[in-house]
Amino acid sequence: MINKQEKKILFWSPMLSHVGTLRATIEMAESFYKYGNYKVFILNIFGEFNEYKNSNNFIIVSITNLKKFIPKIFKTGLVSKFIIYFFIILLIPVISYKIKKINPNYLIASLIGYLAIFLKLIFFKKIFIVNSIQGYPKFNFFRKLLWKFFYNKSDLVVTMTNITKEELIKKININQLKIVKIDNPIISRKIKILSKDNLDEYEKSIFKKKVFCSVGRLTKQKNYMELLLGMKEYFDHYDKNFNLIIIGDGEMKEELDNYIKKHNIKNFFLLGFKKNPFKYIVRSSLYISSSLWEEPGHTLIEAGYLNIPIITTDCPNGPKEIIVDGFNGFKYQQGDIANFMFKINYVNLLEKSELFKIIINMKRTTKNFTQFRFNKNLKNHINF
Repeated sequence: MINKQEKKILFWSPMLSHVGTLRATIEMAESFYKYGNYKVFILNIFGEFNEYKNSNNFIIVSITNLKKFIPKIFKTGLVSKFIIYFFIILLIPVISYKIKKINPNYLIASLIGYLAIFLKLIFFKKIFIVNSIQGYPKFNFFRKLLWKFFYNKSDLVVTMTNITKEELIKKININQLKIVKIDNPIISRKIKILSKDNLDEYEKSIFKKKVFCSVGRLTKQKNYMELLLGMKEYFDHYDKNFNLIIIGDGEMKEELDNYIKKHNIKNFFLLGFKKNPFKYIVRSSLYISSSLWEEPGHTLIEAGYLNIPIITTDCPNGPKEIIVDGFNGFKYQQGDIANFMFKINYVNLLEKSELFKIIINMKRTTKNFTQFRFNKNLKNHINF
């Protein structure tokens, strides 16, 4: 039973798929309970936070259980966005009632923040709204207009990278005094504990060879077809003694699976979504990110925390800002298969002492992504 009588904080993060923002929201909520002494609530609009209902650190406020009834194929991509927007608009009376009942002092929105701002403008003028930008924002004309109107009415905007911060100041004219870069609180001892879980017999057989690992939704953003092409070339020209695992689910699963079957590749494995990806990452020889963009790239940071060397594209914005090539990880030029193969081979031939230095440098980088640092940094910009 939560026994907090101080100020109330409500988290808003509506989603249908299991994306990194879900865990980031949970870690943010826990940071305010542990270090802020606040009463913390999470709005559970579609059932996205059902598995956390028994937490003693915050209160889950449920609206619907819609996620349970949505087919997996509609939980990512444009269709999922339409479903989310449609039902949130439909549920505005219920959501408004729940918010009024909680009567929070602060609302932290991690997804679809302009709808949270809309509710503030119409019903809840006194709530202090923090919009946390969790993804790399891409603007068409209509979206730019929406952001200019709504996000400029946020009390504070938080970005994951300095590059995005500068882009939002430039593109949607956010007041520089109302926008700040603060790292997500995704690193905790829970990752270490989960990484020690056992593998099943089939999984153990995969790890009899060295394993290259990647984690993420099977979507265009993650660019996994390029990863498969690059690893096949690496297999054909450099090394056959490895397995590649990709952990995640999404709309491109069939296309990726068909490529593997067409080329009869026996050492590439699509393992699907795993609730605990850390037990696979920690046993891998290398973590690879082939993404077209990341903001900031949670799995890169988690792999670094688990002392696994990292290779990533030079994509915006997280990898571009967080990873310094040859210092705390390795970058290859996006779309350049030859450069990708060169970097993989370079890492494999690197002296252990040199690789250890790079791993330690990345480990130090991950210290910026803790609950304590997040809470402290946000408090510096808000009168909590």
